Amino acid sequence: MKKLYNLARGTVRVEASGVEPEILLNKLCDNNIEFWDTRSEDGFSVLFTAHSADLTEIRSCALKNGCDIKILGTRGGKTITRSAKRRYALLIGIAACIIITAVSSLFVWSISVSGNKNMSYGEVVRALKECGVEYGVFWPAISAESIENEILLKHPDVSWISLNMSNSRLEVIIHERTEKPDIVNEAEPRSIYAQKSGIITNVSVLLGKSAVNIGDTVCEGEILVNGLVDSETGDDRQVHAIADVTARTWYEISAVSPLTENKKSEKDGGSLKLSLLSGKNRINFYSDSRNKEQSCDKINKLRYISFGDSFVIPIGVDIQSTNSYEIRECEVDREETALRLQDDLMAELRYRIGSGEIVSSSFAVTECDGLLVVTLRAECMENIA
Repeated sequence: MKKLYNLARGTVRVEASGVEPEILLNKLCDNNIEFWDTRSEDGFSVLFTAHSADLTEIRSCALKNGCDIKILGTRGGKTITRSAKRRYALLIGIAACIIITAVSSLFVWSISVSGNKNMSYGEVVRALKECGVEYGVFWPAISAESIENEILLKHPDVSWISLNMSNSRLEVIIHERTEKPDIVNEAEPRSIYAQKSGIITNVSVLLGKSAVNIGDTVCEGEILVNGLVDSETGDDRQVHAIADVTARTWYEISAVSPLTENKKSEKDGGSLKLSLLSGKNRINFYSDSRNKEQSCDKINKLRYISFGDSFVIPIGVDIQSTNSYEIRECEVDREETALRLQDDLMAELRYRIGSGEIVSSSFAVTECDGLLVVTLRAECMENIA
């Protein structure tokens, strides 16, 4: 920004020569004359850059301090104005660009979405389109508050949404609704059961009556802590049992993968199609848009003219590349596939035990009927209550 400001005002490169040219620089500072890019050529001359408007005062200070002034070059300011007067086409082009940019900034040509996790970008754009917000819409006529309320009513998964306009770019910020946790009524009588089978290693009962001891083997669904406890009055009473019961558990999980897989092999050739975009209009520089190949990849790249992150001009190109391919059946890398399945099995085991601990684990890799089978056997310590 500072460089543009200096270019607009006009700058001059000055060489000051004399017995002590540094005195001239001190004098310029005393008179609040701005200069920069100072460089000493030898003991009797210095080079610096200043604004063209201060050249008269610089000459006056130099004369009083016995220095000679030599102009090495000028840039910007009136130099640009004089050259621009002789170039009417350039001025008209600059004016047209400014007008196009100003007008296009009143329309939406770019939509960015952030904060979405479950909703995809396409779903958010379609939701906006249902509410009347799409590419090319005149955004000053849009009520952001009414659009936000309409989206909240139509999409209950969205808890909060904000629409922010910055010239021709629309920024959409979404907060999705999180599921509320299950509310447990601690006043309701309840016993604790074994979620998994295992051997008990620790029992910590806060409320209730323990039904198992350390070293007992329990099966899934068996009572660990009873909600029916004895009372000093002789009458049994019901409580909401609370306890942590740790046990040794064992897992055997298997994962399979085919020994062959289909891979794409690109063919020679391909096609490239170009389209010119102007707002919602498209000019195709090709006659046939059909795909002649049965199997092909089509990639579209949209490029709009933009100035930074805010200004987007609705003029651009669409480059469509089509690459044909054929499907071939190939054998998989057994070692790589086995390692991938092992990682998947360990992730599944950690998900099942939650905050539990894996004591030991081992893998077995076999092949059967054209399948690669990886089996995980593990011993864990976890809370089964």
